[in-house]
Amino acid sequence: MSDPQNIKLRLLAAFRHLMTPLVRILLRNGIAFNDFAEVIKEVYAKVCAQELAVPGRRMSHSRVAIITGLTRKEVAKIFSDEDRLKKALDSNANRVARVLQGWHNDPDFMGPYGMPRDLFMDTDPSGALTFAELVRRYSGDMPPRAMLDELLRVAAAVELEGKEPIRVLQRTYIPEALAPETIEVFARGVRRYIDTIDHNLRAKDPADKRFERWVFPDDGINEEAWDEFRAMVRDRLEELIRELDTKFSWYDRPKTSNGEKVISVGVGLYVYRDDPEHEKALANLLSEFDD
Repeated sequence: MSDPQNIKLRLLAAFRHLMTPLVRILLRNGIAFNDFAEVIKEVYAKVCAQELAVPGRRMSHSRVAIITGLTRKEVAKIFSDEDRLKKALDSNANRVARVLQGWHNDPDFMGPYGMPRDLFMDTDPSGALTFAELVRRYSGDMPPRAMLDELLRVAAAVELEGKEPIRVLQRTYIPEALAPETIEVFARGVRRYIDTIDHNLRAKDPADKRFERWVFPDDGINEEAWDEFRAMVRDRLEELIRELDTKFSWYDRPKTSNGEKVISVGVGLYVYRDDPEHEKALANLLSEFDD
């Protein structure tokens, strides 16, 4: 059986390694340690309260303090100001992505051969559904003009002559660097991947594990081949993404009015490039705890 103290030290070393790029992002954007520390305190307290409660017993501030190492005063402050950092789940980034997906997959907004139609803003001379209806259907209460402005800004759509009709150019929403939406996309992407890892670590039955695979050239590649490798992978994965996105539209939209439980699901794909020095640093950290 593994020594608990050894596991603890190895886990802390691993977290030191994986936190490095996250701290790099924080420092580049002026986030000081004390700002980050306050966020971590809140996460510790809330995860403890949600996941480590004893069945049939109320999770008290004192118990949270004992488990997390925070003071009772710190815990009380966190839970008295519980809505301070809460954000709406139905965010702008989600809304824009849903509109693009609907434009490409909803038959009401598609033309011959399954291609997305050019849409008029409010009134189509032929009587077809409009961009405003697309936005109402897939983004809730976001104004159609605001949605169009965002699509134009990120070059996901273009206004044709006379500003109508509107033509979609992109299937996916990629906001600009460090726009609020970009930060949200980053947070969701990292969180979803780590949640998948956590789920698979806890799953006792292999059949319960979520799909997670790695593939890489055994001996690496020459640095000169990096651009070619990256382009090849991007082209193949874009093709896969388009295929999956089309197949996702086969599922009926959940009928929330009937009390159906809705779960958010999806697939994430990315290319990585390790820094040999970082890999060496992790190996050195972990080797300190080898038996």
